[in-house]
Amino acid sequence: MAELEFSVPYNNDPETLPEIFRRKELNGNRVREIYMSGPEAYAGSGRISAALGFDAFAAAVERIHREGIRVNLLLNSTCDGDRWYAPDVLGATMDYLGRVIGDLGVEAVTIANPLYIREVRRRFPGVEICASVLADIDGVGKAAVYRRAGADVLTPGVDVNRNLRVLRAIAERTGAELKLMVNEGCLHRCPFRKFHFNYISHKSRHPGAGGGRGEDNVFSLNCIQLAKNDPSQLLKSGWIRPEDLGRYGDVTVLFKLVGRTSSRSMIVRCLEAYMRQRWDGDLLELMAGTLYSCGMSYLMHLDNRSLDAGGFFEKVTSCDHECIDCDYCDRLAERLIRRGVFTPGKMKDLGLRP
Repeated sequence: MAELEFSVPYNNDPETLPEIFRRKELNGNRVREIYMSGPEAYAGSGRISAALGFDAFAAAVERIHREGIRVNLLLNSTCDGDRWYAPDVLGATMDYLGRVIGDLGVEAVTIANPLYIREVRRRFPGVEICASVLADIDGVGKAAVYRRAGADVLTPGVDVNRNLRVLRAIAERTGAELKLMVNEGCLHRCPFRKFHFNYISHKSRHPGAGGGRGEDNVFSLNCIQLAKNDPSQLLKSGWIRPEDLGRYGDVTVLFKLVGRTSSRSMIVRCLEAYMRQRWDGDLLELMAGTLYSCGMSYLMHLDNRSLDAGGFFEKVTSCDHECIDCDYCDRLAERLIRRGVFTPGKMKDLGLRP
C-alpha cells in the first residue's frame, strides 16, 4: 500500500506544533506539510484565525523546518476589496511573498484567485503553488485553467470528493497532483458558501475586531440549524472517512486536514485518526465547520463503525448526488444518527476533564 501524505493545519497555538511533530510519521504515513496563514496585516485567508505577528510567524516556520516538514502559506482570500488588483496592492503582496519565500524559505503557497496564481508563478518560478479548495474546482475545464495559470497542486471542491470519475479525469488530463480535503464539514453544495468565504476573507484581515459581533456567526448558525433540522446533511457532506483514504490510490495519496480554528485536542484527534486510517468514535468529532458545530451544539453523534456495513462508500461514490428520487441518506441518518451523546472527545475540546 502506498504511503499517504498529509497537509496539516496550524492553529497559531505554539503548543500545537509539538503534538504534530510527535506524529509526523505514523502507521507508515507521514506529514508532508503544515499549512498556515501569515500575519493578517499582509493578507487574508479562508479562516478567521488568532492574530499573528510576523516574528511569531517566522518563528513557527523555523520550528517546522527544523522537523524536516515543509510549510504551505495560505493566501487564499476569495475577495480582498475593490483595490485587490491595484498596482500598489499587488506589489505589496508580492513584496511580502518575496520576504516569506526568499528569507524564510517557505516552500509552497495556496491561492484561490487564478490571476494571483499567474502573477506568483511569473515572479517566483520555484515555489510550489496549490490551487485552494476555495477555487471550487469541480471539473476538468476549471482545473485546466488553474493548471495553465501555474498551479502545481489542485485541491478540488469538496463537493466532488465522492465523484471518483471526475477526480480521475482531473488528475489524468491536467497532470497536476491532487490534494483532497477530507473533513471540511460544510453542507453539500452549500448555497451560502461563496458569501460566507467572501465575508471571512475580509474578516480574516481583522481578527477580533468588533468584539465578537453577532453577524460574525450568521452563516455558521444558519447552516447548523439546517443540519440539525435535516440530519441527512451530515451524511451528504463531502467528507472522506479515514478508512477510505486507500480507495483513492489511483487519484492521489495527498490529503488535507481542516482545523486552523480548531482546538489542539481536535487537531491531534483528526491527525491520528487519518494517519492510522481508522476511527472508532463519533465521526462528527473529526469534522470541522457545520458538522462539528452541529455535533457539539446539539450533541449529535454518528458512530463511524456503523458505516462499515451496507456499502456506504460504494453508494455515495456511484450516485448522481442530485437527491431527487433517492432517500438513502435520509433513511441512514434516521437509523444511525443519535442525539444527546456527550462524549469524552467533546468534553476535552471544551476544556473539561472526561
